[in-house]
Amino acid sequence: MDEEGCRYMPVFTFAVVLDHVPSDEEYDTLHEIAADDVGVETRPGYAVAQFDREAATCADAIASAVADLDRVGLRPLRFIDEDLLTLAEIADRIGRSRESVRRYSIGERGGGDFPPPVNPGHGGTVFYRWSEVAPWLRSRVDVDAPDVEPALVVANHLLQTLVQSPRVPNVGVLHRLFAALPPPDTMAT
Repeated sequence: MDEEGCRYMPVFTFAVVLDHVPSDEEYDTLHEIAADDVGVETRPGYAVAQFDREAATCADAIASAVADLDRVGLRPLRFIDEDLLTLAEIADRIGRSRESVRRYSIGERGGGDFPPPVNPGHGGTVFYRWSEVAPWLRSRVDVDAPDVEPALVVANHLLQTLVQSPRVPNVGVLHRLFAALPPPDTMAT
């Protein structure tokens, strides 16, 4: 709180890939709705909206940004969360050699149990989730590895659920997985 008793809310910065490049009218409407906390970068074939959203939590910031996009007619495809990385990118992020990280991944260093790749057995590039690797690095090799914002990871999974659900026969069975989650007040924050 400041001297006058006003409570400051944190600002959450995140980017979202949009389903299409906004028209001039959509762009203007978005700026009218979202004021000064959104910018849109147009790239060949797609656009990215960058938010600096004030909110109580990152989840609140994401939800309000998605609501603003929806009011304009823009749909988020994915949040840019930097959660998927190759072993080389992990090495770069933590300042270790690629060989050291490769050895962590096959259990020759760090005591084993390195998180498995997202796409094991894939013939091409193999990816790992930073949200799984960072805690392992902190506990096993004493590396200062910051977390990806978990709200962005969850938001991406929810967006994929929205996109893919219409294509899944008997999708209601899978929606029941949400019922298996513990109540929010008992989950780790």
